[in-house]
Formats: sequence, C-alpha cells, structure tokens
Amino acid sequence: MILAKLKGWLAGLGMVLALVAGAFLYGRSDGKSDAEAAQAKANAKAVKKARGVEDEVQNMGSADVDRRLAEWMRDR
Repeated sequence: MILAKLKGWLAGLGMVLALVAGAFLYGRSDGKSDAEAAQAKANAKAVKKARGVEDEVQNMGSADVDRRLAEWMRDR
C-alpha cells in the first residue's frame, strides 16, 4: 500500500520536473532566437551605414578625401 502511494508520488514528481525542464528549455531557445534577430538587425544597420559612407567618399574629389583623412591622422 505505501509502496503504491510512493510510486504514484514519484511519477507525479517526475511529470512536474519534466514540465519545468521543458519550459526552461523553451524559454532559452526563444531568447536565443530573439538575440539572433536583434543581431541581424544591427548588422543590417551597420551595412547600410557603411554603404552610405562609401557612396559619400566616391562622390568626393581627391582633395576633399585627403582633407577628411587628415583629420584622422596623428600629428608628428
């Protein structure tokens, strides 16, 4: 009698633990996909900004490019 009750309680406890583990793993995978989507959005924004800079440099004359690059050079 006691052994049968113990088996029932253990089966119930096993089910609860399986549900908790499943919810935890589902949350982790959901968070991972959200992080990957945010990173893809940031990458797309960086690519768009880089293209804008490249287009701006292509439209400048060589003297303008030299002047802009001189701002980034260290003084000796």
